[in-house]
Amino acid sequence: MSASIPPDPGEDSIPAWGRKLTMPCPACGLATHRHRTLDFDGVNIYRPQAGPGPVSAVDGQEPRTEQAWIALMPGDYPARLFADDEVYHLAGGIAWPGPHHRDYGNARVAHDACCPGRHSNQPTTSRGASELWQAMRMRLTRARSNPG
Repeated sequence: MSASIPPDPGEDSIPAWGRKLTMPCPACGLATHRHRTLDFDGVNIYRPQAGPGPVSAVDGQEPRTEQAWIALMPGDYPARLFADDEVYHLAGGIAWPGPHHRDYGNARVAHDACCPGRHSNQPTTSRGASELWQAMRMRLTRARSNPG
């Protein structure tokens, strides 16, 4: 018996500005936390219509276009076990690349780094991604064998 993969959430299911959204991964079905994030070139793309004052947007509304989102694993993990591009920290409701200096070695991890639905084989990018992948596959196997 196989578990059905939930449909990909549309724009309508993504929450308003800066609010966390917990939802199943469309590839594997496990819970993820979705957060706004940055473009990796360092340019903020989550406020493309911001005016000269960086805190307020033009017309007093948050923009609906150019929104970047990333699915993170629930919980904190040792940053040293993951590749640099798999690690994030949260500040002001935004997921920022890399660990935060005040998190004492803990970090959030991108779900795609270890998602069993996206990786048919164990990922080799980092030890942490490999171990999480194994744990998530075991959890999915148990859930499928005990559907009740």
